[in-house]
Amino acid sequence: MKKAPLYDMHSQQGAIFDDYSGWLMPKSFGNRLEEYLAIRNNVGIVDLSHRGKLRLSGREHIKFLQGMLTNDINKLEEGTGLYTTLLTVKGRIISDMRVFRDSESVLLDLEPGLNEKIRELLIKFRLSYRANIEDITETVALVSVHGSDSKKLLQKTLTEEIPELNEYSFLKREINGFQVTITRINRTGEEGYDIYIPSKAVETLWKSLIENGEEFHLKQVGLDTMETLRIEAAIPRYGVDMDENTIPIEAGLWHALSFEKGCYVGQEVIARIKWRGHVNRHLVGFEFEEEDLPVSGDKIIHDEREVGYITSSTFSPALKKAIALGYIKREFIEPGTKVSIKIREEKIQSAQVVKTPFYQKSQLVIK
Repeated sequence: MKKAPLYDMHSQQGAIFDDYSGWLMPKSFGNRLEEYLAIRNNVGIVDLSHRGKLRLSGREHIKFLQGMLTNDINKLEEGTGLYTTLLTVKGRIISDMRVFRDSESVLLDLEPGLNEKIRELLIKFRLSYRANIEDITETVALVSVHGSDSKKLLQKTLTEEIPELNEYSFLKREINGFQVTITRINRTGEEGYDIYIPSKAVETLWKSLIENGEEFHLKQVGLDTMETLRIEAAIPRYGVDMDENTIPIEAGLWHALSFEKGCYVGQEVIARIKWRGHVNRHLVGFEFEEEDLPVSGDKIIHDEREVGYITSSTFSPALKKAIALGYIKREFIEPGTKVSIKIREEKIQSAQVVKTPFYQKSQLVIK
């Protein structure tokens, strides 16, 4: 089992650990509701160092990625990024990722555990392209800052103003003598920033954020709370809400696709669906009348007919009810559609399809 660079510090601060794709990471720091409220109302920090990270460089690394990924890598300027997917020839998702373009390289941010698989696949398809593919998962840590006060916290830590950034845009700064990359990101539905920093320097950064965050009522946040925030924001997660059987359009990942760039792996399938057809199922949101949570794989029933299945669920502190994401046949995707969920083959629970995201920033402060 791998341990992130902050493991000892987390342990000293009372973290409760669990296995996340072969990494021991904090699932909680003791009070999940306090962690949740910190991000929804103030600011929280979370260790995401276990996420996969690849760096591509070389004379033709952009040209190589342009032919592999579903979004338009060529349009990226230095200091910007985008969300994209890597597909099979049949148009199914091998991985989603965020791509950030620097002056001479790009950074790929992946779900935990996918770095080795994606690196091997890219090497296989690299052929004669002059592109270097480096796995930096263990040498570069990732600290994520979220909440309405996240920018204020970063500005206090950096002792300088941070310009307004679009999502996936980033800037380079120096913290305690180390260069860091700060990207604007949405992982929770709140304002958020990811900080990529050399692993040997991350402990100093974490301590600085805690110290500077006292006036903002900062909390350290575990991955269980991040999962609740993610589901409320209706952000699909690879390995949970989508896998190698999923077409991006089924998961609603239109922002990961370009229909103007040239060919890429799986492009014919995506174009055919876009211009001539449709998919038979869609990822949608569900709200429940009771508090019993369904689990991944629980069946969705309509008029005694199985029409879909649940992928992820949580109890929403914002809505005070159980919510879930799941796939349902396209004729049942309209908000307000009543369905039943067969929970663990034992109980039938009423639910309805709802518009997502479940949580909107315009909602009142949650207590």
